[in-house]
Amino acid sequence: MQLLPIDAFIAHLRASIQAAFGNAEELRLGTSRFGHPIPAFKIPGQSRRAVFLGFSHPNEPLGELILEAVVREAIDRYSPNQRACWYLVPVWDLDGARENEAWWSGIVTVERMIDHWYRPAPSEQVEWTFPLDYGDVRFDQPKPETEAVQRLLDVVQPEVLMSLHNSVFPGAYTLISPQGASLAPRIHETLCTHGLRPLSPCPIPYVETYADGVFGLPHARLEIDYLRKLDPRGSLSFYDNGAASFDYVGSSCLSFVMELPLFDWASHPDDGHLRRRDLGARHLAAWEQLWEDLEAAFADEDLAQSDDPLLSSPRYFYQRRDADRATIRHRLAKVLRSLDPVQSVDWENYMADLLTIATQYSQLHRGGGPVLPTAMNVRQELGQLARDRLCVLDPATIYDAGRTLVGLVLNEIR
Repeated sequence: MQLLPIDAFIAHLRASIQAAFGNAEELRLGTSRFGHPIPAFKIPGQSRRAVFLGFSHPNEPLGELILEAVVREAIDRYSPNQRACWYLVPVWDLDGARENEAWWSGIVTVERMIDHWYRPAPSEQVEWTFPLDYGDVRFDQPKPETEAVQRLLDVVQPEVLMSLHNSVFPGAYTLISPQGASLAPRIHETLCTHGLRPLSPCPIPYVETYADGVFGLPHARLEIDYLRKLDPRGSLSFYDNGAASFDYVGSSCLSFVMELPLFDWASHPDDGHLRRRDLGARHLAAWEQLWEDLEAAFADEDLAQSDDPLLSSPRYFYQRRDADRATIRHRLAKVLRSLDPVQSVDWENYMADLLTIATQYSQLHRGGGPVLPTAMNVRQELGQLARDRLCVLDPATIYDAGRTLVGLVLNEIR
């Protein structure tokens, strides 16, 4: 898989839309933090008002393929008698996406991903800085990109909001608001039909499960309640981000989040007599080592006070280490007691967490932090696991599955 650099992708999508809809309007929603205009494309002749958000997170490029599918879907649904419009935001986090494009505009490998990965702390993410006022948690400092989409949502008042994300490792899933829960069996079937394994169990511990691979939305209030329940006497001072776009539009809009993976399983090597509890112990030890290394790194006052954007995420993991320790130990509790052979879900969770850990080390170093031996060890282990077990998914699979899912959700409100 090789995707387009950001500017080339926007130009490609613009050309596709103009070729199909000569009267399609291009909007300037606002300006990014680094001064880049944020474009959106308005597609006429549709039966319902819909907004599609690409690159809601800067390290999730599969929206490129799915937005192409959205344009194709819009062509097939077009009618000059229909008054509603669709609004496509091709790259919401423009600045962050440009920081990542080096790893997907070449041949995608796990090592390239780690070396060029950029994902800021939640308080710096465009998708997690909508206004929030829940209990004693308040946030009212939206990013310019967030404000731009907030204005669009205020004007359009969409009936459907689709946020196009992606995971990395095998296991496809979706998140949907309650009024779309009846679609769960068909969404599950769609994932299977296109050769995507629906993820189970849900990776987000505080949302409802409608079916394997179909879960409720992770509203900010649910996360806050979960963290408080997990550690009643703990502090939530680290929780300094806001709400998400689906929080902002509320229950009047059907919100849908798509999380299709970059990789699929290529093989399942014989793990010998490896037990779940043994891999779980390695899993927990990797996190413990990261927390220890972050504590040592941020003891340096200059690093702790640095405003380098690359450091925002490692600093966030450092600040929330106590809450993460409680969450991860809770998540691994059953695994650490199990003598059963390792299952594919264990490898999936382990590799996903290794990627998170490896990218924190990478951002820490690129942001001016120390070179840590653990960083190279984690990178090498994950790279070898990926070579042994994974293959990059065919882009056509993502396109076809994405288009079918888009059609399912839109048909629900026809």
